[in-house]
Order: sequence, then structure tokens, then C-alpha cells
Amino acid sequence: MRTSEPRYKTAKIVMLGTRGLYMKANYQDLGRYQDVDLDISGDAEASLPILIEQVKRGIDEGRKAAFDARGKKLAAAKLATVEQAKLDATIGWDASPITTARLCAELYSQIKDEDWSLVGTSIGLARPHRLWNFTKPYQWNGLAGGGGVGYTLPASLGAALANKRHGRLTVAIGGDGDFMFVPSTLWTAAHHQIPMLYIVHNNRAYHQEYMYLQAMAARLGRGITNADIGTTIKDPLVDYATVAKGFGVYGEGPVSDPNALAPALKRAIAMVKSGQPALLDVVMDQR
Repeated sequence: MRTSEPRYKTAKIVMLGTRGLYMKANYQDLGRYQDVDLDISGDAEASLPILIEQVKRGIDEGRKAAFDARGKKLAAAKLATVEQAKLDATIGWDASPITTARLCAELYSQIKDEDWSLVGTSIGLARPHRLWNFTKPYQWNGLAGGGGVGYTLPASLGAALANKRHGRLTVAIGGDGDFMFVPSTLWTAAHHQIPMLYIVHNNRAYHQEYMYLQAMAARLGRGITNADIGTTIKDPLVDYATVAKGFGVYGEGPVSDPNALAPALKRAIAMVKSGQPALLDVVMDQR
């Protein structure tokens, strides 16, 4: 229970003891559906357009003008954000290892006119959401939630299977450490002919863990020279393209020259559009 004096005299202090925490808190509601007045089952993709039109009909002229003004303001702000993101992406454009920004920019330039679907990413969504134009619900299928290592490749293949009957171009970007947990997923992709472009974000480490160990070692004054033990993937380096070929999947790389990235993407995308899975091993910067 909080017993210290409040630092800010004007702040409202909420006292919470163990009884309230464990018997009255709503922590068990996390991630659950909330109670609603009217529970209607339905397909959101099919029903939302109709509901939106009904809402529009109920808007008077005054509110329409206000909404239009706000929309123009937000559109201008969005455009400015996109232009700034494009400018930021040029930083280190010709660097090797390849930057995450260049990978996302080069990939989008080749899929933007396709019916594409990004089904997984271990690099976060900052770059795709800033540089890509998401206009359809299936263009991003959501986060893992638990953030478990080894999730991206098999989850992406499941989404690729769902996309297959729609003829969508499925792409995913997964970490090299994540890939190492279930590379046999590629055999499933090859065996069942599930088209998907899987890009290995190869920074040659379990980099989140590596950075954490560096931070903790530095905080405790122990030095960071041994932080790479068990967290980096080197000596020997893994050739993920060769691993892919061993499972019967088209593989190319490792690509470390940024000028070779676009042609490699083009070849891999062509393979996917022909109905085959493909893997591209790209050597990336370490954050």
C-alpha cells in the first residue's frame, strides 16, 4: 500500500491495497469481450460499409461541414507525416548492412500495385505504417499479442494459406532468431505450394535480448564484452537461403549490398506470383 508523501500536492492519489488489487481489480477482463447492450454476430468486413452509410445519413449539414474541415486538416497532417517519413528513410540509404527503412521502401515500391497482404513482421510496424498505404483490412492481420519468439514464420504461413484462394500477394518480414525456432515451416510451404514472400531480417542476433543484456551489464558496471554469448548468431553465420533451398523453397541471399536488394526482391516476388513460396535473406543493420 502507498504510504509515501505525494510529490504533487494537486494530484489525486488513489490508495490501492492487496485486497483491492486481487479481489476487486479487473485484471481478469484483459483481452476479453466486454458486455454489450445488444450482441450481434456478423462479418465486420461485410456489415461495416452498410452501418457507415446509415451513420452518414444521420449527420446534419452543420456536422458535415465540421467533419469535412477536420478531415482536410488530418489529411494535410498525414501527408506531411508521410513526406517526413520518406525523408527519414533516406538516412543511411546506401549503407551496408541494409537499413530497415530501405528494405520497407524497396519492398513497397514493388508490391504497391498488387493486391498485397503483410501478414507478419518482427521489425515492428513503424516503417510500414509510415511508408505504406494501408487501405484494405487484410493488408495487415495484427500483432502476435504474446510476442513469443518463433511465432512469425508459422503464423505468416497460416495467413498466406488463407490468402491463397483470394490470389493475394502475401509478404512477411521475420527476424533471423525467430526463424531459427521453426524453419521446418518452409517444408510445409513447399509441400502444400503456399505462395508467400518471407524476408529474413538478418541482423545476426537475437537482438532484443542482446540489447537488454548490454543495458543490464552496463547498468551494473560489469562491461558488455560478454553480452553476445548466447544472443548472437555467428561463428558460423547462417545462410538462410541455403536452408530454404534444403526445404524445397526458392531462396536467395544473403543480400548485403543495398543496390542488389531491388533486383533480388523482383526475382523473389516473381516466384511468389507464380504460386511458389520464396525466402529472401537480407543482412540488416543492428537497430
